[in-house]
Amino acid sequence: MIKNKTKQLVFVVYDGIKNSVFQSQVLKPILDEIEQNEDLHVTFICFEKHIPKKEDSIKIFGPHERLTSLFIHRYPFLGKLSLIHAISCLTSLLKTLNFDQITARGPLAGYVTLQALSKIKNFDIPVVIQARGLCAEEYRYASQKSISSNSKNIGIKALWDKLIFKSLQKIEKSVYRAQTSDTFNLKIEAVSLALKDYLIQEFGADPVKIIIAINDIPKTIDKYQVVVWRTQVRDELAIPDDYTVYCYSGSFKPWQCAKETIESFSFQYFKDPKSFMLVLTQDQEPFENELKKFDIPKSNYIIKNVKPEELYRYLCAANFGFLLREQDIINWVSRPTKMLEYQACGLQIIHNNTIAWLAKS
Repeated sequence: MIKNKTKQLVFVVYDGIKNSVFQSQVLKPILDEIEQNEDLHVTFICFEKHIPKKEDSIKIFGPHERLTSLFIHRYPFLGKLSLIHAISCLTSLLKTLNFDQITARGPLAGYVTLQALSKIKNFDIPVVIQARGLCAEEYRYASQKSISSNSKNIGIKALWDKLIFKSLQKIEKSVYRAQTSDTFNLKIEAVSLALKDYLIQEFGADPVKIIIAINDIPKTIDKYQVVVWRTQVRDELAIPDDYTVYCYSGSFKPWQCAKETIESFSFQYFKDPKSFMLVLTQDQEPFENELKKFDIPKSNYIIKNVKPEELYRYLCAANFGFLLREQDIINWVSRPTKMLEYQACGLQIIHNNTIAWLAKS
């Protein structure tokens, strides 16, 4: 470990750099921190199913003299034993690096990191585990969605899913529990107060060691800029000034309640014909079909695929943002990216009290 003023941060990612939120919620806050602190050097250690080509890596991380990216092959998760390779590789890599802090994203990255540090007997290094959700519960939720009622092997799959669920739960508990944070110089960075409460109640986490993440919350758009973008986009899309614009930003995946969102908008439209639906998505065809089911005229909606850097500009054209979710613990403790984006643009959020952050605000 180095002792000069330069800060060397190792950032361990286990859920892949192609994860939908990697650039906005992982990479961008780090790049912002690098810009603000000229003494900060960051090494990303990324476990990937497929190691990216050098040119693809540069596209994601960009050329930066104080940011390095290293990649290790990730095997499918089949329980703790399937993490042995990752632990071994990270242990060997950490022996070659100078670092004075480690951040690990999620419990799997946290487990691999803590195991590696214990093998090199470094219990003093500051470690931050980013708790961004509930790994086991998210697996359970996704598994329930994928099971087909006509599957011949539904019983075998259900048994297998239960084993993986239990294994993920054990890993989460071992990473977040108070005994672990007593052994290591550990902080847990939760995304919401609801998640903090869950970690304490279900996994026995130490409340003193939990902090609430704020660095990856987007900055509020200046009110004057909002007005400028609102005018520009409404002119561009030919949306009348006196229309109320409802926005949905996201995919047509069932867990995002896209169908329920369109149905909710239809109620608004038939109450007030000056209601307009702005859908920002890559899934244009299914949204088009869904809007047709409710006889929404084409003059009252636009479905558009916008570049990530243009998203805030288009959001500013709206008055309301839709964020409907199913009633489930994974949604209750979450801090959805779309919620933060809506809030940054000053939109009022239409929700169904399934997210604690919104239900209690």
